Amino acid sequence: MPIYEFECNKCGERFEVSMSFSDPLPESCPQDGCGGKVRKIFSPPAIIFKGSGFHVNDYGRSGPKSSATAGASGSSSATGES
Repeated sequence: MPIYEFECNKCGERFEVSMSFSDPLPESCPQDGCGGKVRKIFSPPAIIFKGSGFHVNDYGRSGPKSSATAGASGSSSATGES
């Protein structure tokens, strides 16, 4: 089951709840005596893509890594044939 993070609007307490998508959202803060309304916190997933074959690594600001070397050798062979 996914874990969702919530924050209390009254006391600022952050807490996580493991719940199904169809479960009702918590309505109040679980902190003793608070009872404030809570809101869902959205955060990026904890997935990091590393290694070759991913857009960030292969096509950075300097352009494609493998295509640059292949393009240079391909252009020289093309000029040699013409």
